[in-house]
Amino acid sequence: MNRKFLCLLLMVCIAAAAVLSGCTAQTQDTVTADNSHGKVIEKSVPFDPNTASISSKTVTLYPYTTQNSENTTLYFVNGGEIPYVSLEEYMVFLEKIGNLSTQGYSLTFKADGDKASFVRENGYSADFDFQKNTIHFTDYNMFVKTPNGPLLDVTFIHDYVASLFQKDEERSYERYGEEITIPLSDYGIRMLHKDGGYYIPLQTFNDIFVAPKFTSLVYNGEVIIITGSFTEGDELSEVYYSVPKSERSKEAAEFDYNELCLALDHYYGLKEVHRIKNFDAIFRECGYDHYLKGTNQTLADVALYQFIISQLDDLHSGFKSVSFRTDKDEYDKEISGMLHGYSDRSLRNEAGVLAKARAKYYPGGVPHYEEVGNTAYITFDSFENTPCDDYYSAPNADELDNTIRLMQYAYDQITRKGSPIENVVMDLSINTGGVIYDAVYVTGLFLEEGQISAADELTGALTSAHYRVDINRDHLFDEKDTLAGKGYNLYCLESPVSFSCGNLVPNVFKDTTHVTLIGQTSGGGSCAVQPLSTSSGTLFQVSGNMRMSFIKNGAFYDIDRGAEPDIYIRDLSVLYDRKKLTDFINTRII
Repeated sequence: MNRKFLCLLLMVCIAAAAVLSGCTAQTQDTVTADNSHGKVIEKSVPFDPNTASISSKTVTLYPYTTQNSENTTLYFVNGGEIPYVSLEEYMVFLEKIGNLSTQGYSLTFKADGDKASFVRENGYSADFDFQKNTIHFTDYNMFVKTPNGPLLDVTFIHDYVASLFQKDEERSYERYGEEITIPLSDYGIRMLHKDGGYYIPLQTFNDIFVAPKFTSLVYNGEVIIITGSFTEGDELSEVYYSVPKSERSKEAAEFDYNELCLALDHYYGLKEVHRIKNFDAIFRECGYDHYLKGTNQTLADVALYQFIISQLDDLHSGFKSVSFRTDKDEYDKEISGMLHGYSDRSLRNEAGVLAKARAKYYPGGVPHYEEVGNTAYITFDSFENTPCDDYYSAPNADELDNTIRLMQYAYDQITRKGSPIENVVMDLSINTGGVIYDAVYVTGLFLEEGQISAADELTGALTSAHYRVDINRDHLFDEKDTLAGKGYNLYCLESPVSFSCGNLVPNVFKDTTHVTLIGQTSGGGSCAVQPLSTSSGTLFQVSGNMRMSFIKNGAFYDIDRGAEPDIYIRDLSVLYDRKKLTDFINTRII
């Protein structure tokens, strides 16, 4: 860690500790229950809507690329610098984003006095009360879900692979969540109804409506860009970072901090296990609030980076791109040498050990599909959805980086006429996750159906979705699409490196009697990743509010503790000696 930043942070922590140590014990008379997602200290709203004035500015908007652009209008209250958008105008952008992966998403704008609504094609709405300064969802999950997806849509099955999946409605289960109201005044954020217009801060619109679509609207003072990430050197990045570097105003810094707390309070899925009441509290307790709401944007980004890697340390959470205001050289200097959290260091170290052990047996790289005697090995280190023009053609050996094509190829080889295969081993020992619908497809190869269960930490909604998958590409969904019930002995290799989807699949297998897990307990990772941004244009991601689960005796249990193996292997290097492992399977297990 850079010494200058460490010393500053230490001084703030000491001051915070002094304040905390002076607090009296809380009794029934000194504390009240807080069952909301809100902050400890209610913020004062930034302006009086009755006397507020509003001005406008036309800016260019780039949706994902500089090749296309359009003009859009931003609004500013009382000559301030916080950009606002018109709900009616920006509903159009939300519709476009909602239809990128699946068609059928549509919105209608309704307004009456101090109240307005976005109404989905399914009848569910987001209701804005400008007098109470709240946003209310009768059913948040039904409002944000994809048109044909389950209640908790963690699979995000794109249209171009949707024909490979068929949901089994009879086996699937859904329980609707609670109504939620977002109290913007608690965060010092104000909407405005003025002269027939309905306005909301751009970042608030982004956090509540765009972020659930896994993208962001970022504004650099000159242009708005719709993106999920920036790649150094690409055209979008060049445009975004082309503006002069400058410190932010106190107004911008305070708003940025409040929006950050709003987003994390509602979307971070591990608050309970991390003992986080709300993020304003933990930022103050750990001394980060001083920097996160300071006018030095570079130090604000450094503080957010360090908070994510050291305090959250959940492996799904990560820092992606600095703000347009940040001095990148100074930022890189500040974070150089910063120690990552224990979980991150452990996974990296273990992954390195296993990769070295595997390279001993496969110096040229391990094949995705391999047959050793009567045993087929399917190996992949991530769930990838690389481009494919035709999922119904015969898969080729050069397409096996695509997980769906790998499953199809393996199925064809294992079930071919005259095949010697009796045992099938799926190697997820160095798999650190990826695309969730790929994981569903993978479980469908070994089981009668693919499945995924999830719980929403924000609303309390629950879902268990079962899918039949078309693996033999005959456009039918039947027993010919799976290895289940065909007499094969099925195994899955796992380790502490098996994370996220690499942890989800062993947990699904563990909940059956059809697949034997070999190795060591998988590495956990239960939440779907939630991309987020700050109003200053910093991009990051966290473990989101939707947590992968398994069902036992009707109850939902999250999978963050990993799946214990049926057969424990102390020396995991044995997993890569395929001949020895094959002999072990044939003589010790079968």
